[in-house]
Amino acid sequence: MGKPFRPLDKVIELVETTGLEVTYAYEDIVFAEHSVFIIQFDDSKQNNLFLFFNTECEKEKAIDFETALITAASQKGITIENKGWFKLTENEQNQELQIEFIEK
Repeated sequence: MGKPFRPLDKVIELVETTGLEVTYAYEDIVFAEHSVFIIQFDDSKQNNLFLFFNTECEKEKAIDFETALITAASQKGITIENKGWFKLTENEQNQELQIEFIEK
């Protein structure tokens, strides 16, 4: 079975509504500028995205970003589910970043 279609262009447009840019995309995960939040494609449901905020993001800012994203997404027929938080840590041995998801 092939890879599912992931409309990165739509996610880029959504992220830009927050005043931020997409800085990195890999497989099913898209990072917003400064790793403030991650959007993950939901491969089980078309037009559904998961949203995770960095644990270092202020809660008030997270609410503002979430509101902007949900509003813009609904205009495009896309649903965004806030799934919780994530934490980035660097593996000191090989300089790779590790992502720990902390779901609600």
